[in-house]
Amino acid sequence: MFPKLINLKKLSRKIANREPVRIGVFCSGNGDRSPLAQQVLKDEFKKRGLANVKVFSFGLSVSPSSHHASASERTASYARDLGYSGIDAHKRRHASDKDVQADVNGADLLLAVSPAHLGYLAEYYADEKPTKARDVLMKTWTLNGFANRREWTLPFDGFARAANRLYRGLSSKDPYFHPKTPAGEKAFRKDLDTVISDCKKAVVRLVGNHE
Repeated sequence: MFPKLINLKKLSRKIANREPVRIGVFCSGNGDRSPLAQQVLKDEFKKRGLANVKVFSFGLSVSPSSHHASASERTASYARDLGYSGIDAHKRRHASDKDVQADVNGADLLLAVSPAHLGYLAEYYADEKPTKARDVLMKTWTLNGFANRREWTLPFDGFARAANRLYRGLSSKDPYFHPKTPAGEKAFRKDLDTVISDCKKAVVRLVGNHE
């Protein structure tokens, strides 16, 4: 069985046994999808009485941007419309090197909101000892890949190591680039709806029958 899946089974047992578990969701600016994912995951675990699972979100970039600020407001507004009231658009968390290290080291599971963001984290640890990078990536998945069972191996082995530079060179289609037009708002909300759906599937995958 793939090592990542063995680790996942161990994590599911920890959750079922009510042992402390920390799950981190991350993107670049922590402005839209990652804080929304944090809130949805928290709510889903709370519904199941799993107070032992703590969920947090963080951004890999050091400085906020106007794009992130705008996306935070739009995301918080849409989340409130859906009944998720825990998102504060003014308390976005951006990372320093120390923050990233603490968040990554303290997490049992890390979920990147896109393959590009997973690539950013992989590159962050590219200069570390191979065992360190492997340990980090062993517990890191994309949210969509994890939720839909599309990832089975380490994301930074073999070809993926060489392809990581391509990840950084690609323009990632983030929701905050959707214009504030009716069509843009529809596309923006569709992206957020995907995050919500993936979070619910991710919790089901983690807890299995332990509800």
